[in-house]
Amino acid sequence: MVAGGGGTTLAELGGLARAAEEAGLAGVYLAEAWRSGLVPTAALAAATTHIRVGPYVLNAHARSPLFTGIAAVDLDEMTGGRLVLGIGSGNEVTNARYQGIPVSRPLAKMRDYVEVLRLVTTARAGARVDFQGAVHSTTGWYSQVDPVRPSIPIVLAATSPRMTDLAADVADGLALGSLLSAPFAASVSRQAKQRSPRAGFRVMMAAFAAVSQDREEARTAARAAVVNLYAGKPHPHYDRLLRQQGHAAVADRIGELVSQGDVAEARRAIPEELLDTLVIAGSPGECQARLSEYHELDEVLMVNVNAMHYRTDPAAREPLPSSLPESYQSLLELAVGRPAQRELLHDN
Repeated sequence: MVAGGGGTTLAELGGLARAAEEAGLAGVYLAEAWRSGLVPTAALAAATTHIRVGPYVLNAHARSPLFTGIAAVDLDEMTGGRLVLGIGSGNEVTNARYQGIPVSRPLAKMRDYVEVLRLVTTARAGARVDFQGAVHSTTGWYSQVDPVRPSIPIVLAATSPRMTDLAADVADGLALGSLLSAPFAASVSRQAKQRSPRAGFRVMMAAFAAVSQDREEARTAARAAVVNLYAGKPHPHYDRLLRQQGHAAVADRIGELVSQGDVAEARRAIPEELLDTLVIAGSPGECQARLSEYHELDEVLMVNVNAMHYRTDPAAREPLPSSLPESYQSLLELAVGRPAQRELLHDN
């Protein structure tokens, strides 16, 4: 599961992580979107004892590989060896517009980045790290602590075939995004695993999910989440992904309506067939059937679309919807196939 969203506190994130652990989930992760990637991950770790935790994913343009590696060693010690380190190159909006950092040579950058991470996160106390790459380098750094385990799994996010190949070549796993049909995701997974030299290479995916006894309520929430990829913080990758999977007409229509300021009509323009194949949305029974379609993936991280509130107006101080704890409860029950026992978010 991907935890949190706009407006949630660290204590609430910790409450969700405890509930996920008690329900029997394999891991809880945090998207570096609404909050930073490192400190909230520490909150997830502090609230749990045995499930996997990690950022999904850290933006490589926001921090150097050396200090990302140092932080990862610290987090892995804090978790007792439960960290999964997700890293990605970010997108055009986050990098160029928000940070003012131009993106160039992303493949070379991420190859170097992962190599430096490996060197830093495996270096024992007193070991020197030197590396000279095409984009990143480090010289004369000495580790001052022993890592708690021989290596930390590094999962590389990929939004293109070439980055997917790079993940298979250099990382321990592949982190896929959302809006992927089960056949499409399975095909990507098979190709990456065939290419990877690592026997334990894992493929993960973050799936938009909305579960409710009120089927239309869930589908409406999913439509809003899809349009938010155009109207909130734009993600050009997802526009390309819709087109790649045969939804070019829908992508055209959403883009046109959003550019005209008609977000409501853009939501109505999303057809049932898209929801049936690219998101997990509907009644509990429907969602359980949809989730089972992704059986070829190693881990499906459900993203609660009810928590995706991207605010652009400082005057909009509306509280989180009262249905938010219940929506997380529904996701936990979907993931484990039985009622969850803990009240979520408000249990500090």
